[in-house]
Amino acid sequence: MTAPLERNLKLIPWHELLVRANPWIAVFVLFTRSRFGLDGAIQLAGIYYLAVVVFEVPSGWLSDRLGRTPTLRLTSVAWIASFSLYLIGDDRFWLLAAGQVFLAVGYAALSGTDVTFHYDTLEALGRADEYADRQANVAARALVVAGAGALIGGALGLVDIRLAFALSLILAFVQLAIAWLFAEPPRESGQAENIVGQVLQCLRYLKNLPLAWVFGYGVAMVVLEHVAFTLLQPWLTEALGQSSADLGATPLVSGATVAATALIGSVFARYSARLGKRFGLRLVLVGLGTVSALIVSAMAASTLPVVLLLVAFRSAQGSAAPILISAAVAPEVAREHRATFLSLDSLAGRLSYGGLLLVVSTDAADDVRGVLTNLAAVSWVLVVLTAVTALLVKPTRYEAGI
Repeated sequence: MTAPLERNLKLIPWHELLVRANPWIAVFVLFTRSRFGLDGAIQLAGIYYLAVVVFEVPSGWLSDRLGRTPTLRLTSVAWIASFSLYLIGDDRFWLLAAGQVFLAVGYAALSGTDVTFHYDTLEALGRADEYADRQANVAARALVVAGAGALIGGALGLVDIRLAFALSLILAFVQLAIAWLFAEPPRESGQAENIVGQVLQCLRYLKNLPLAWVFGYGVAMVVLEHVAFTLLQPWLTEALGQSSADLGATPLVSGATVAATALIGSVFARYSARLGKRFGLRLVLVGLGTVSALIVSAMAASTLPVVLLLVAFRSAQGSAAPILISAAVAPEVAREHRATFLSLDSLAGRLSYGGLLLVVSTDAADDVRGVLTNLAAVSWVLVVLTAVTALLVKPTRYEAGI
């Protein structure tokens, strides 16, 4: 069994590259806003986040019950369906909404499963202590490729925005081919309970207050890291003096901006484990959340190009924090509950953010900076809450060991 597991370790970085190299990210909100206005674009984003809520926990349970590899393959299949619908949907809202649902299925299946698959493989080989550093390196390299993918997607958007979705579709097929080569790490049969029992067991872990704080931070993180992402492309359109009907060079500038954020995010991902060891898990996590809140506040205050220097750090939290969270969760949660626990955390965050988007979209009126102002206020409330509660709990076992 050692050889297939060693093969997993060689394939995981390639799979991660394909998962993160999404050309569509550079143009998606430009695409939807040009057809349905800002309120329609936000509604489609909200549909995605709320759809994740429906599939997040079932996918985590499937990962714990049926295995990591079938769940990772499901991600690829769902994305193939999603990008196909984006290509044919054009101005038909219901087709793009269906595409958002399939996109959500893919990310829900991926959430928690990719990192637990990596951890489980190392654990089976007796090398679990290598996880944080190895995952940091995998994530850092993937973010470099994500930057290249965004830049290519933005360049394709100058010709036809749909070309970015076509390239993403091709990458999803390659991702499926790699996922088919994965070997399932050994596990005891029948470990996972029925889905209700599995969820209840995972919720019982929250009696562990340090772990509960990590869980709560994970919820806040989803909101903090996604606010700037959702509104970045409409904000860029205004900053460049363009309109939703005449994008000009916005797709290329969007791709370049996403590429820059990915490259900076790769640095934070690479050094995330070292930052945690040097400054402590909670201080690093709260600091990353503060950076996200500062970015949203700057975008709300001004459309001057200088703000892009701060926007470039948008991926810092989303790149480094998940590595530290998964490293802190793994020693506290039994193997058969890890994917479900992380899925519950992601579900709570996406439910919060999806609901928030649907609320602000009702009063958007194509006022990008007005929406950003409201979301900036929410961001600072979350930063203060995570900072204050961080002072009230003891370290997790991961924190105590670093």
